[in-house]
Amino acid sequence: MIQSSFLFFGTAFVLLQLLPGVIGWGKEGHYAVCKIAEGLLTEDAAAAVKMLLPEIAKGELAAVCSWADEIRVHYSWSGELHFVNTPEFRCNYEYCRDCHNSSGDKDRCVIGGINNYTMQLQNYQCSASERKYNLTEALMFLSHFIGDAHQPLHAGFRGDLGGNTISVHWFGLQTNLHRVWDNMIIETAMKSFYNSDLAIMIESINKNITDTWSEDIISWENCTSINTVCPDPYASESIDLACKYAYKGATPGSTLSDEYFLSRLPIVEKRLAQTGGSEMIRSRFFFLGTTFLLLQLLPGILGWGKEGHYAICKIAEGLLTEDAAAAVKMLLPEIAQGEFAAVCSWADEVRFHYRWSGPLHYVDTPDFRCNYEYCRDCHDSGGHKDRCVTGGIYNYTMQLQTYEGSLSDWKYNLTEALMFLSHFIGDVHQPLHVGFLGDLGGNTIPIRWFRRKTNLHHIWDNMIIETAVSFFYNSDFALMIEAIRRNITDVWSADISSWENCAPANTVCPDPYASESIKLACKYAYKGATPGSTLSGFYFLSRLPIVEKRLAQAGVRLASTLNRIFKPQVLISEAYVTLTFL
Repeated sequence: MIQSSFLFFGTAFVLLQLLPGVIGWGKEGHYAVCKIAEGLLTEDAAAAVKMLLPEIAKGELAAVCSWADEIRVHYSWSGELHFVNTPEFRCNYEYCRDCHNSSGDKDRCVIGGINNYTMQLQNYQCSASERKYNLTEALMFLSHFIGDAHQPLHAGFRGDLGGNTISVHWFGLQTNLHRVWDNMIIETAMKSFYNSDLAIMIESINKNITDTWSEDIISWENCTSINTVCPDPYASESIDLACKYAYKGATPGSTLSDEYFLSRLPIVEKRLAQTGGSEMIRSRFFFLGTTFLLLQLLPGILGWGKEGHYAICKIAEGLLTEDAAAAVKMLLPEIAQGEFAAVCSWADEVRFHYRWSGPLHYVDTPDFRCNYEYCRDCHDSGGHKDRCVTGGIYNYTMQLQTYEGSLSDWKYNLTEALMFLSHFIGDVHQPLHVGFLGDLGGNTIPIRWFRRKTNLHHIWDNMIIETAVSFFYNSDFALMIEAIRRNITDVWSADISSWENCAPANTVCPDPYASESIKLACKYAYKGATPGSTLSGFYFLSRLPIVEKRLAQAGVRLASTLNRIFKPQVLISEAYVTLTFL
């Protein structure tokens, strides 16, 4: 039987070469999953896999990871083992409820298939003559189905067959939502970012596994001690991601393009990585080539410089209540011409004149502790307490709370208080503004950003966003702000209430923001950035999502703080249905 199967495999592979290219969790997607897994096999597992592979594979597991798709027309009974359908809008998965075929036969779904072929492969120790199952087919089915279980819409809604009946346009191409996630997100990524070379994309994901996601691998491969495989959590993750990302914004007839693609690609790449890791062991992106060399010639400085703070305040402007917006407008200096965002870099511009304000832009923490404590850390170089960015936020919030009353009653310069507060809330969200004391938040770490000499702090202040605006946003910062706004209302909408959360008795809560920043500094900013190193495509694309999310969080939190100051009972998350970005 195995020999005849080998003949069939050969025929299938010859036919496959005549088919047009399919990319995603099609041939190339499953190839990527198994290629990642190959590099993580133990010696014993690698030897067993090699022994079970058909001759046509030539010793390469990845070469046969699409076999289960190729034989569906011949093994028609296997079709229902590629997916599991879940009830509409429940956004959860339950094996007993969901794992059945259209006739109600139990265990006929992708999770049942994984359990079945895992059980079959556990007979591997038997001699060939004693084996009850075709373990070559079991290996190829298992490798494929674990990949399928990680594609979010392979655990999608029953009513639309996992997005298959939702017609959409992918840029200008008519297709369906399921195919977008099976193929087109990765197809677009390969063409846009990887020079149409799958090997480069796989290498990028492998680097993310060993770098960005290294601390997550234990949880990815976690399985109860009595189980060899644990596919139920994979399906639960997939339907959760389908609800949060795949279905969101993808209404029938809609056009999905840049915003959808760029916000969903990290999900796809991480699921490919998780599949490869979970499959055999118990990246955001990576650019190569001349494209980035051109970016070094582009002028302009963006980031948590003038444009970065402008973005934060522009986001906040659109989330202010009427009372807060009126108060802000009243307090703005004439030079702002009624635009809050126009003065959000003022605190940087006056540092030369207000030298005492310098320590209020940051807080230094002990080297390698990766945590922040107000009493320990909030002081200037002379040891004066409360002289740090979080202390500044508390101080200027307190001043703004005296806003009620006539101008003659004001004890403080509330115009300056507003501009300082708005700037400092931005600063505390930049991870290296809560960096290590020993390197002054990365300022003393020399780095090359692509070919340009700089320091690590400047990369996070300016250069990550400068590169992003140049490459992704046609050098138009307004487009980047709009993309972040859309992510706030779409991708991150469920997180807003936690972002703006503050103890009931407090108007502002900067200490958690600082704690988040130092953790991000340790996990992302400092990681891989040794003195004299060159940071380029991989570092840029894996850190850009952090920068964009911190800008979004800063904008939301600035707005919620001002809303509490000027009308304390209002929360953005509660008023969200009536608030629109200006």
